[in-house]
Amino acid sequence: MSRAIFEERGDEFAPKDGRQRTGDAVDRGEPEVAEGKTKGNGLYLYGIIQDNQQRRWGLTGIRGAPVICTVCHDGLSAIVSDGSGDIHETTQEDLLAHNKVLEQVMKTHSVLPLRLGTVARSEPEVRAFLQKAHRPLRHALGQIEGRVEFDVEAEWNGNEIFRVVEEQDEEVRKYKEHAVSAGKRVGPEEQVAAGIMVANAIARQRAQFAKAMEAELKPWSERVSSLQDRTQQTVFNAAFLVQRERTKPFEEAIYRLGDLHGRILKFRYAGPLPCYSFVNLHVMMVEFQAVDEARRTLGLGEHVTLSQIKQAYRKLAPQCHPDRNSTDAEAKERFEKLAASYQLLLGFWETVGGDASRAIPLTQEGVGKTLVVISKERRPDFLGV
Repeated sequence: MSRAIFEERGDEFAPKDGRQRTGDAVDRGEPEVAEGKTKGNGLYLYGIIQDNQQRRWGLTGIRGAPVICTVCHDGLSAIVSDGSGDIHETTQEDLLAHNKVLEQVMKTHSVLPLRLGTVARSEPEVRAFLQKAHRPLRHALGQIEGRVEFDVEAEWNGNEIFRVVEEQDEEVRKYKEHAVSAGKRVGPEEQVAAGIMVANAIARQRAQFAKAMEAELKPWSERVSSLQDRTQQTVFNAAFLVQRERTKPFEEAIYRLGDLHGRILKFRYAGPLPCYSFVNLHVMMVEFQAVDEARRTLGLGEHVTLSQIKQAYRKLAPQCHPDRNSTDAEAKERFEKLAASYQLLLGFWETVGGDASRAIPLTQEGVGKTLVVISKERRPDFLGV
């Protein structure tokens, strides 16, 4: 196995973005079937599983919560801990605790991870949410059932890439040979030109390596999602959705890449993980003020149907799209607000509606404060946005 894959601390892989590699770092015990009662000032939500039994895990949750248990309704269970319903700001320690709970749960269940900081006021509110959002939650769980995520990253290994460019890039090699044979001092303009040439050569190498890595890993996965480059040295950074039974061949493929390219690239990976990058929805607490502002942005009344929400967006989107208002500096901001309002109202209707022809109230009494599922797949894609 190539040591280029490993960190200095041995055969433990470095966490990425606060996510721990699932392994001996966390307890492997099974959850207990128990009376999962909670108490305190609200609940903190970690994720959703398909289960109808109340369970408990012997873990320390976010903010030191001593009990991790489930709140159940009709085959769905929310994983919760006690007394964290008033979280306004989260920390790195919260992130690690949140992920540790999810990684423990995923050993026995396919888990739909919720965003860090998702809270509810009470068990009845959680049960009401599971009832209202039953269909989209079931659908999302079906998409990740029996699957896990691996995050794979590669970056340049020191200055090796410059040696590779000098050895393999024909344009750079010819330029260097010409400069040496000319025997004259290179001026500032030539230095700039040489720098641009090398940068372009490195960009070509980056594209080639990224293509080779995806070609090696993609056959062992179902889906690939690009992740944001962490540094300028990053060559490849992506998440892979992998069936549980294919985790071993997937990891073996990573080691093959390390053996093949270890002189030039440093590899890191995290996994198996909950499917953070492949969950097409998120849950958020929505208050009347946010829904009311979204309603006004789309020019809707206080009682709306699903078709009215869609029609309002389709009417307004062309009017404020940035491509049609290139001289208006605020057009992009207005369009983003319109799109976000549309997405919020769709999510609210999805959670509390159900009948496409029935109007739902967007009044203070009709909205109040409730957990809402917002689907990323429903993000507006009008005119290329």
